[in-house]
Amino acid sequence: MSSPASSDPLANSNAVHARVVVRPVRDCPVTRLAGEFGIRELVTPGEPDRAPQVVVESVPEERLVSLGAHPIVRAGDGTVCRLPSLARTDGEATACGHGSCLAHGFGFLPIDPYHMRWEGDVLRCSFAALDTREIERVIGAFGHADYVVELEQLIRAGDGSPDGISAASETVLLDIDELTDRQREVARAAVERGYFDTDGPSAADIAEELGIAKATLSEHLRVVQSELVRQAFDPPE
Repeated sequence: MSSPASSDPLANSNAVHARVVVRPVRDCPVTRLAGEFGIRELVTPGEPDRAPQVVVESVPEERLVSLGAHPIVRAGDGTVCRLPSLARTDGEATACGHGSCLAHGFGFLPIDPYHMRWEGDVLRCSFAALDTREIERVIGAFGHADYVVELEQLIRAGDGSPDGISAASETVLLDIDELTDRQREVARAAVERGYFDTDGPSAADIAEELGIAKATLSEHLRVVQSELVRQAFDPPE
């Protein structure tokens, strides 16, 4: 019989935990439904051409239908609905033309979240990764898929916690001079206008105020977040 390991393999690893808030840049039927009724559960289809399903609060069926949800059955104080408008055609969700629709899961990410929770029209996801670079890739993938990600929490593995995880204790200084003047301007405008708040203005509203295309705003914010996250995860020695 082999001897037991001398220590928990997680205790000295580079493992990290991250919790992020995800918001779509493009118009999204799922987040409209979540914002109005609250999504209790989102069930991804087993086959790409099948309709996703959601469990929402029981509300008048006419309103659900107007948002593209087809009520199937009531379960307690919730209603199970299908979303036929989000079945995929040629790899994209029909209703939004999105190849990385949240209703079809997280196959576009390098790793899956181990926990997710809808709060209004934003999705909170928790990830456990082998190292910080995996989290960087997650955030980059969300950005490329037209989602804005706000990093809420970063925890590094350590020896001080019974479960092998403890909050990072170091202070990290972020160098915004690594960003271009235009990137800083767009990021500052988004923050000042409350874009990252749960009830903040839409990407289209911010883009219109700045006189740029919504896709341009999305790309600026993706680059900003990617750079600042890179610095936070991999600060200079």
